[in-house]
Amino acid sequence: MIESTFRSLKTDLYLRPIYHKNDDATMAHLHLAILAYWIVNTIRYQLKAKGTKYNWTEIVRIASTQKLVTSQAKNTQGETIGITRCSEPQAAIKEIYTLLDYRSYPFTKRKSVVHKPEIKKHESSHSQIFSSG
Repeated sequence: MIESTFRSLKTDLYLRPIYHKNDDATMAHLHLAILAYWIVNTIRYQLKAKGTKYNWTEIVRIASTQKLVTSQAKNTQGETIGITRCSEPQAAIKEIYTLLDYRSYPFTKRKSVVHKPEIKKHESSHSQIFSSG
């Protein structure tokens, strides 16, 4: 089971064997893999305690049915407005959220505005005069 989960995590998080040039990078890689496994194991333990025995690959498959959607448009002032929200969760992922006591929507709707940049003209202190001669 552990080997299967690590195989799945290596694919999901791109944690393939990497030949690092220094010990710090190798340790960071190892710590990330262990942290990811700890999170996976905690989620699976909580689901198992509630009577659901999904393997990690199945949880990822079910969770991938809910998507993050970002829409962008320009308003009359030339600003770009972006709205990000989650799609409607299907029944299977709603069940997992309920068992884990999570919200069906990981976050509320987010709106951002990117203001149009102001273009300023810079005047040169030196004027160059070219003459033909």
